[in-house]
Amino acid sequence: MAKYFWRGALLFAVLPLFSQAPPNKKTQELLRFTLNEGPDRIVSLIGPPARIDDAVPGYQSWQYEFAPDEQSDDNSPPAWLICLRTRNREIVSVTRNFDRPQEVDDLFPPAETTVHYWPSESAAKFSLRLRPLSGETLLLAIGTERPGDRTTQLVLIRRSALRTFMPWLAEQLL
Repeated sequence: MAKYFWRGALLFAVLPLFSQAPPNKKTQELLRFTLNEGPDRIVSLIGPPARIDDAVPGYQSWQYEFAPDEQSDDNSPPAWLICLRTRNREIVSVTRNFDRPQEVDDLFPPAETTVHYWPSESAAKFSLRLRPLSGETLLLAIGTERPGDRTTQLVLIRRSALRTFMPWLAEQLL
């Protein structure tokens, strides 16, 4: 009888390992960036940008088209958006937009993830999951707040850049 109990207990313990979804390759590719790359390294990783926008003083954004196997139109955001400081060519953020909502739970382990709301938790109109990575690098899943939520936008961003681009989040992280 004890033999069957232990077999059942073992099966119960390993069953979650088989039911977990494998990492999403589309979302995992964002993690190849550290924000310490220079422009030359970005070009070697994903090629030259389709467009360069320097409308925001002090910053430049490199914009990349969607791959042929992804759907997009004239109203679609760029598939990749790399933001650089113009004065020192430092990468400030890397944004990956997707044509369809993506599963991102493998990137946001609950023990390492916090949820933030704009403009505040009590008046939430927008949410995101945040996971600190190495140094001052943060990973954001835009428009999500709990495991199972899918997103069409992931952002790697320097914590120091939040004051400029997401001041409400910078304030919440104080």
